[in-house]
Amino acid sequence: MENSELSLSSINKSDFSPERLENLYQILPERVIIKNDPNFNPEIVAGCDVSYGDTAIVSCVAWNIPKRCVVEEVTKSKEIPAEYIPCRFALRELPLIAEILSEISTRIDCLIIDGHGIAHPERAGLASFAGVLFDLPTIGVTKNILVGEYEPPEATRGEYSDIIYNLEKVGEALCTKDGASPIFVSPGHRIGFESSRRLVLELAISSKYPEPLRLADINARKHSP
Repeated sequence: MENSELSLSSINKSDFSPERLENLYQILPERVIIKNDPNFNPEIVAGCDVSYGDTAIVSCVAWNIPKRCVVEEVTKSKEIPAEYIPCRFALRELPLIAEILSEISTRIDCLIIDGHGIAHPERAGLASFAGVLFDLPTIGVTKNILVGEYEPPEATRGEYSDIIYNLEKVGEALCTKDGASPIFVSPGHRIGFESSRRLVLELAISSKYPEPLRLADINARKHSP
């Protein structure tokens, strides 16, 4: 790529070719911002998840935090855009998330994705891609670790331990429910570790997973063939 192409404006939501996204893996880490904002107080948080069969079932659930309710949800069947490649999850899932978000009319303040943020070999997980492309505070939440090491936190709600990769903190193993195993939380873009932890804990209402992501997961699996 020429240097003139290495700009945020070059990340075109309409161009999700594997070649294009592979190039973006090289420049994305430079664009990611990980920073706590003491005034961060989102009202509408969206959760996105995908289930796979012959097609991809994509779901997005917009959740109103003060009212503790769903304000909008969209679930659609989409063609699978690419094969699964380890550590290149965005090649497959980012086009699907972009399509489903384009169908949500509610203004979203923050996005939670079933995927990793900077807890990725190149600090370029799915949540980081989505955050940069949509210019949204974005958090990655997963049930499995991708990179790094951590000490298991106590099984008490609110306890956490750092995930360390290459001597750097890239995420947290967070206990969101007493007696439950931790989930793995990694900031993607425009948010920090503390804000990510606080929001995920606040949204862990019916299970150990944040509510909009839990509901999106249910929708995606329910509509799978």
